[in-house]
Amino acid sequence: MVNRFYKHMIYKAFNGCCILCKAPSFRQIDLCHRCEADLPWLEAHCARCALPLSIRDSYSECGRCLSKPPVFSQCLTPLRYDFPIDRLIAGFKHRGQLSYGSVLAELWLNAVGGDLDVLPELLVPVPIHWRRRWQRGFNQAAVLADDWGKALGIPVCHALAHPHATPSQQKLSAAMRQKNIKQAFTFIPGSPIQDKHIAIVDDVVTTTATANTVAAILARNGARQLDIWCLARTP
Repeated sequence: MVNRFYKHMIYKAFNGCCILCKAPSFRQIDLCHRCEADLPWLEAHCARCALPLSIRDSYSECGRCLSKPPVFSQCLTPLRYDFPIDRLIAGFKHRGQLSYGSVLAELWLNAVGGDLDVLPELLVPVPIHWRRRWQRGFNQAAVLADDWGKALGIPVCHALAHPHATPSQQKLSAAMRQKNIKQAFTFIPGSPIQDKHIAIVDDVVTTTATANTVAAILARNGARQLDIWCLARTP
């Protein structure tokens, strides 16, 4: 991410262009105020996994987290995975629209980053298989981790590997996601996570299968506390 001071100076000289409506944004992010207000912001949600809930159940834990608590302590995300956020994430992730990723990362920082009482000691991005990284040219979780780490002064630690090619989680049912992800990740020996508070970074949390699997691996290898940071949560 561009240093925030220089980014401010750039936008003072040149107006940004909204990535949704293409109008001048007149601000330090390529998103106008009107389009930002219309985004699917996450409102009432599970206090543990961020699953969207009805207003009546606002900010309590969902039934799944109560009956089988996940390994991670909380999932921090400001948005629901709904239009147009789904299109922006798809463009960033699958079509190399890094400008979309920058806007999404900035939205997260503006909505979540300033309210953090305690910062984690490390950011660990969820890895992708080398073949998928070669096809895309980057790992979207690593890009987000780098952006957030630079903005908040938190080191990024690549403590996990994805050695086995697995089908895309997007095409699978919840049960198949859990089975698919079970053997996908491994811990990289020597990674300095012992007794650390860690935020696991990913783009979207859907069923929490990936988040919980990765958190369990890090917990087994000595992590003290585990949070999830992501751009959006699927309803």
